[in-house]
Amino acid sequence: MPAEGMIKFAGWVKQGSYMSVSQAIEFVCEDFFDPTIKHPDCDEKARNIAKNYRTWARSFTHTGNLYDFLMFLEGASDTVVFSNQSRLGLKTITELISEFKYQFGNELRLSAEGLQVGATYPTHMIHAICGSYDLRSGGILPVFGERGETKFVAIKATLSGGDYPNEWLEKGRKLKYFIKSISGTFKETYQDNAAIIKNPQNPVLAFVRNTPKDKFTYWGRYFPSSIHTETEGAKWFTLVEWSDGLSDLQSVAAAETSLVEQVQKSLKLDPKARQKRLADAPKLPEKQKATTTIFKRNPDVIAEVLFRANGTCEGCRQSAPFDRRSDGTPYLEVHHKIPLAKDGHDSVDNAVALCPNCHRREHSGPAIWPH
Repeated sequence: MPAEGMIKFAGWVKQGSYMSVSQAIEFVCEDFFDPTIKHPDCDEKARNIAKNYRTWARSFTHTGNLYDFLMFLEGASDTVVFSNQSRLGLKTITELISEFKYQFGNELRLSAEGLQVGATYPTHMIHAICGSYDLRSGGILPVFGERGETKFVAIKATLSGGDYPNEWLEKGRKLKYFIKSISGTFKETYQDNAAIIKNPQNPVLAFVRNTPKDKFTYWGRYFPSSIHTETEGAKWFTLVEWSDGLSDLQSVAAAETSLVEQVQKSLKLDPKARQKRLADAPKLPEKQKATTTIFKRNPDVIAEVLFRANGTCEGCRQSAPFDRRSDGTPYLEVHHKIPLAKDGHDSVDNAVALCPNCHRREHSGPAIWPH
């Protein structure tokens, strides 16, 4: 370490007054990045990278986030700057981190839990919260745990400009947000999109701005309630404010409860009336998006199949194992030969009434009706 830098650092330790984030930034820039940028023998590429690093360093609002950034740099594979610093005899990142931690600490940091709804945040800080230090990474910022699990996802939504402008469907409650695309191709399997789609139980932290010149405002936690596809192939999420979105989590159970009630009503109908309704019913079920795609099954199909079976399993031809506690009818489960998820028809011809054992066999063992 150059003697001048050591004397300077020793003076800061003795004074013990450089504890604010602005002073921490000044220390990092003046003691680490500036000497590299200003050195006449530094490679131009290394100088430009160091300038980018310095921009990042100047953007932090908490010393802990700045410390995390320095730790990220130490572990980064890009050694262009550091090899130049070593060649020129400048302070290394390891030396800087040791001094930084001793003088400034690393406890004070902005995390997802500390975000304030209605507050504005610079882009760099949003990325820092997510551990992403590349502004080119796009608008969806997934945060993964040590085992690769998704902890949460942050999104940056701009409401004007670009080919696919996002918009409020209901301001503050429902946000139209286009999924990540590459060269105009929208795929739900892209890692950033999948982090939202496959983890609907995790919050999406929404940062929204009107124009690219504005800072982002934090609107809170949201929930992916559905995905829509436009005619030209573009896809977008409907993100619902978390407290409203939780009602969608409950909608699966509500839909199942509703189906049971509708089946009971259908069983009480005159068979001819039910069969007439079946003749007019659409074969493909309507889809409803909740935490997963569920199908709004036709209760008349279930009732008619149970009526046809008359208490006998259509797989093993044995009587139903027991009667329902609710209404005393034989307990059989209606199974679709070709699953609805594979575009099978919700029709009497595509359904059979099975005992629980035969039903499990269709899904997990040697099926009578393979698909």
